[in-house]
Amino acid sequence: MNNPPCTPLSPEEETALMKVFSSRILCWDSQGLTDDEEALARKFFQPIVFFRQCSEDRQARRCVCTSCMEGFYAHKQTASDFFRSTHGKRCICPNCGQQSTLAAMGKFSNFSSLTSRERAVQLRTSGDWLLIQAGWITRTFDHEDLGGYLVFEPFRRYAFAPGRRMMWSRQTVSWFGDHHPDGPWTRENSIREPFQPRPYEREASYIPLDFDALARSPLRWCQYDRWFDDTYGCYVGGLDFEDEPFRIAYLMQYLAEYTRRPQMEFLVKLGHFDILKDLILNKKPHGNLLNWDAKTPPAFFRMTKQEYRVFAAAGLGINDLKSFRQARKPGVGLGEFLQARAACALELNNVLRRCTESGVGLSKAVRYLISQGDAEEMARYWRDYLDAAKKLDYDLSRPDVVMPKDLLTRHDEAVAAIKTLEDKQAEKAYISRFRRLTEQFTFQLDGLCVRVPQSIREIVSEGTTLRHCVAGYAERHMRGKVTILFLRKLKNPEAPYVTMELTTEENPRKLRIVQIHGFRNDREASEPPEVRHKDFLTTWLNWVHSGSPRREDGVPDIPETAEAQQGIA
Repeated sequence: MNNPPCTPLSPEEETALMKVFSSRILCWDSQGLTDDEEALARKFFQPIVFFRQCSEDRQARRCVCTSCMEGFYAHKQTASDFFRSTHGKRCICPNCGQQSTLAAMGKFSNFSSLTSRERAVQLRTSGDWLLIQAGWITRTFDHEDLGGYLVFEPFRRYAFAPGRRMMWSRQTVSWFGDHHPDGPWTRENSIREPFQPRPYEREASYIPLDFDALARSPLRWCQYDRWFDDTYGCYVGGLDFEDEPFRIAYLMQYLAEYTRRPQMEFLVKLGHFDILKDLILNKKPHGNLLNWDAKTPPAFFRMTKQEYRVFAAAGLGINDLKSFRQARKPGVGLGEFLQARAACALELNNVLRRCTESGVGLSKAVRYLISQGDAEEMARYWRDYLDAAKKLDYDLSRPDVVMPKDLLTRHDEAVAAIKTLEDKQAEKAYISRFRRLTEQFTFQLDGLCVRVPQSIREIVSEGTTLRHCVAGYAERHMRGKVTILFLRKLKNPEAPYVTMELTTEENPRKLRIVQIHGFRNDREASEPPEVRHKDFLTTWLNWVHSGSPRREDGVPDIPETAEAQQGIA
C-alpha cells in the first residue's frame, strides 16, 4: 500500500491555510515555541550543569543547571559527591537532583560543540482543521545565557480535517554543518511521516508539542492515544506523560489514514488493535478481507451479525480472520472453525493447507489428529509425513495413505526413506561442516557430552527414538540452515537422550539455544531438560561464547565463570 494521497485543495483554501501557518497561531515568539512548549521541550535535552570554581573560595562552585534553569552555589562540604565529578562526567545537580553532564565553563570559547537537536511536532487548531508543523528544535548556548536557547524550525506542514488531508514541505540546507529549512513551501502528493528513522531506530519518534490540540479538533475521536498506548505501552496526555514525557511516532500516518478510514474509531473501541497495527506500521489494509466502506463492524468484517458476535466473543484477530476465510472456501462454518482452532492452535493454518491439498474436510482432519494424540503436535507430524509422501510419489488419492492408522510410524518410515534417497553429494559437502561443528561444539562434563550428528540418518534415528520431529530438520542441518546437536550421557554416548537446535550466527557470542527436547518433547517429564541440566548448559554455552577454547590435548578449556543462562530460549 502506498502512502495516503493528499486530497484536493482550492488555491484560495491553500492560501488561507498557509497564512494561518505563518501567523502567530503557530509561532508565538521568534523561537516558534510557547512558554509551555519550551518547558516541555527542555525535558528531552541532555541536562548540563555548567560550573566555575570560585576564586575567593576553592571549596565552592558557581553553577548553572539547564534542567532547573537556575544559577546557584555548591559547596564541597554539603555536596561532596558533586565535587568528585569532573568536566564531561556524569553528576547529580545539587539544586534539583537531576542526573546531568558536568561542564567547566572555562573549557569553552564558544559553545558550538554543545549544540544539539530534537525532532518535534507542533499541533494547533484552526476552524475545522488540525494543523501540524514538524521540524527540529535546536538548543544553543552562549556566555550570556547558559540555560540554553531553543529555536523551532519547521520543514513539514500538515492539515487534517474529516475526509481531507494535505502536506507541504520545504528543503533543508547545510550551512557549515548545521541544517536549516530554506526555500518555499511545496505541496506534496501524499502524506508521509516527517522524519526518517536512524539506522539504530525502529521508528522516527518526535516530541509532541500541545498534543491537547488533537482533543480540541474535529478529529478528537480518532483514538490515536489509545492505539499508541496499546502499541507502545504509553498513554499520551496522561499523568505519567506529565511527570515523565515521552516521544510519539506515526501520528501523521495515523491521522492520514483516519481521515479516509473513519472505521478506525470503532476498531479501537472494539479492541481490534492488530488490524490498526498492520495498517499503520506495515501499511497493510487487508482490503481482500475487510470492507473499509462499511458502516458497521459485521459489514466491515464481511460477516453476519451472529458470526461477528461469535468472532468478537472469541477474541479473534486478523490472523484468525485470514484462517477463517481460507477455511470458509470449502464451506466451513465459524463454529466448526473455532473448534478446529481450539484443537490445533498454532498449527491451524498448516492443517487448513493440508486439507485443501488432500481434499479432506477440516472436521474430519481434526478428529483424525485427535485420535493420534495431541492435535497440535500431530499436525506437525502430519505435515512432515505428507511432504515426504509427495516426494516419494505415494498415492495420495487414497484416504488410508493421506490419514494412515499409525501416523508416527508412517511418518518416520517416510522421512527415513526420503533421507535414504538424498544425494550423496550432500553428505560429502557436510564433511567440512561436520569438522567445524565438532571443533566448535563437542564438549563433555559431569557425565554429559555434546555431540554433532554425523549424517542425515543419525538425525532421523534421533527423531525416531525420541519420538519428536527433528528428522524434518536433517536436510537443513546438512546445508547449514539450522544447527542440530545431541546431548548424550557419557556412559552411553550412542543412545539418543536430548536434542538441541542452535541459532546459526557467525559470531559465537550470539549463539543461543532455539529449542531443546527429550523423549516426546518432554510432555511426560517432571522437568524440561533446560531446567534439569541447567548447570551443564550454562557452562557449555559460556565456553562456546568464549570461542570454544581447547588445550593442546584437545580438551575444552573451561572458563571459571559461566554467565550464559540467557542463551537458553
